[in-house]
Amino acid sequence: SSIPAEALAQQVRLQAALRAMEEKGPSREPACLQDFRAALTGRLAHDLDARIESIVSKGLVEEAGELCRAFRREAVDKTLAETLASRLAPLAAKAQQQRSARWQLDTHRVLIRFCYRKEDGALDFDDRDLHAIFLQAFRLEGLRILLDLGKRPRPLLSACLPIPAGAGGLAELMYLALKEEPEDGSAALMARLNHRLPEGLRLHQWMTLPGFASPLSDLAILSRWRWEVPQEHRPLVRDKVTTFLEVSHWLWDRGTSHPGGPVDLRSLIPEMHWEDSVLCFSTRMGVHQAVNPLKMLRAILGVEAPSITGLVRTAVDLKPDPRLGQAERFQPKLK
Repeated sequence: SSIPAEALAQQVRLQAALRAMEEKGPSREPACLQDFRAALTGRLAHDLDARIESIVSKGLVEEAGELCRAFRREAVDKTLAETLASRLAPLAAKAQQQRSARWQLDTHRVLIRFCYRKEDGALDFDDRDLHAIFLQAFRLEGLRILLDLGKRPRPLLSACLPIPAGAGGLAELMYLALKEEPEDGSAALMARLNHRLPEGLRLHQWMTLPGFASPLSDLAILSRWRWEVPQEHRPLVRDKVTTFLEVSHWLWDRGTSHPGGPVDLRSLIPEMHWEDSVLCFSTRMGVHQAVNPLKMLRAILGVEAPSITGLVRTAVDLKPDPRLGQAERFQPKLK
């Protein structure tokens, strides 16, 4: 009852999207993990030894341990879930220790940078929703995602350039680390993934990079945005934008949750102009990459309600990756 109605509606929307993705075709997830998931939800008889042996033989102990944690509340048989978790815990710890020891020398690890569009029916999804949706798509299509080395290992899927709910994107970027190269070519794989994804999310580029490539947050320079201003708001918006461009500083106090003090929006928005009824502007990335562009516009226009709809990020300017030109410094040295 303490969860806001908007957050509950967002959870319902996300769960509906994840269920719909499962219904679009048979899962390509490893069979042992599918059986393990079914056992946790009470859809298969219990055979602990056989299931654990199968998971160990496939090298999926850590993934199974994460499933136990994810289903700890949904498990039909709580005792079974706790038993499986306790038996898998030492095996998962040993697997992570071995993985950590050979991390720097792992030549099978594959780093993927993929580009996608977010529009129409997907506009209401925020970063956490997109993370869950893409993880679901990759799992159902059988991609083996690498886990990080944290205390509770998480899949290495990162959105370094967040985009807020309500805003669209034509060339959004994410990084994905895989245990091994997918068997299918990128075109066939993207076609399968696009069939899984909800309406409004579509992959259109899939790039394989060396594992030592720099993160996007180190390469991003500018985000470029377009906003088709509704006709009834154009006079007010034009006046506010003119005032904003005439001053050298525009301080924005983001409140007590941001103790760093006011932010100068004129330095964060280096360029802003009109193309007929479309307001085009760019925002600096770097240390201020997480600043919400919708909130920036609302601060400039002096509006409180979420009345800005239709904002789209058209591109992200990236500087060249210096690591890719110095491969000899970063590649594993096998002795």
